[in-house]
Amino acid sequence: MRRLLLVAHVACGSAFMSKPRSAASVALRAAKARAKRKGFGGAAPPPAPTAGPRARWAEGPPDAALEARLDALEDSSIVDVLNPAVLDGLEDVREKLRAGEVVILRDAFRPDFAEACYRELASRHAPWSANEDYFEDGYGYRHLNVYDRALWSRRLNATFAVFDHAETKAWVSALAERDCGGACTGAPSKYRAGDHSLPHTDWVGQRTVAYVWHLSKAWRPEWGGALYWAQNDHDEATYPASFNQLCLFSVTTTSAHFVTTVSPRAERLRLTFNGWWQSSWWPRDESHPVWKSTSVSGARGRPGSVELRGTGIATPSSRHRVDGVEVDAKIQRERAVKF
Repeated sequence: MRRLLLVAHVACGSAFMSKPRSAASVALRAAKARAKRKGFGGAAPPPAPTAGPRARWAEGPPDAALEARLDALEDSSIVDVLNPAVLDGLEDVREKLRAGEVVILRDAFRPDFAEACYRELASRHAPWSANEDYFEDGYGYRHLNVYDRALWSRRLNATFAVFDHAETKAWVSALAERDCGGACTGAPSKYRAGDHSLPHTDWVGQRTVAYVWHLSKAWRPEWGGALYWAQNDHDEATYPASFNQLCLFSVTTTSAHFVTTVSPRAERLRLTFNGWWQSSWWPRDESHPVWKSTSVSGARGRPGSVELRGTGIATPSSRHRVDGVEVDAKIQRERAVKF
């Protein structure tokens, strides 16, 4: 008898406390049920924020030995931090760059240099900002970056200084037979599940040689996030991310590539530090049609980079110089690509 009274009491209390569901609530529940039956019942990732925090990059945990090695990087060029084995095989690198092929260098840098940069990118306190955009021609991208160098840590600025070093630019110029003496650009990138970069060439402004330094540890090919080099046969076009792997290629109208979508099953983040070396030549005459159509500083929030505004520059009959060679301006139709 007591049990029956208790059950009745609970039932009455539940009925009293429950609120009637609105028509919208009922419809939403029904829609979710239908979606689940069709295979869309998995939890979707939260939408990426349109802008990240503006707090400065928090330094990683103190490491006296690492700090000493970082101090030793002061005024170092890329030759000082590359793996000696890479320097022994430069003839193949030279031939591929000059032939317009992609170069993949595994274990490219000295381990301590790679570890220092990895710690910065893997930090939970990095001020990442989401970047996502799509265009009428089908190009689009979605990933996270920190373009503002004022937010970078000391370690990360020391890393960029290596790529921006005058001796580095001279070394890459000789290797690729391209003028790389202009402004160097670079920034950290992070790809999460669903992030991607659709096919593009990087052929914008004065970019001459691109670099992508992979810093993802224990990355598995089935997680996506690979560099796909469109000029190769399909069987040889995919280059999975790998820790301390450096990808180089000469930027031309045919250097088409993309980053494959990161799988929802990825258990880690795809981390890179990447950018471009650029030509030192730039039109200085403000009456020049190219100059009027360009911005030499602050291209879409990337300090020191160059962006061609719009889908074309000036008129189809205007000319533009790349590495000292004049070309039709109309071939520079690709909009500035974020990395």
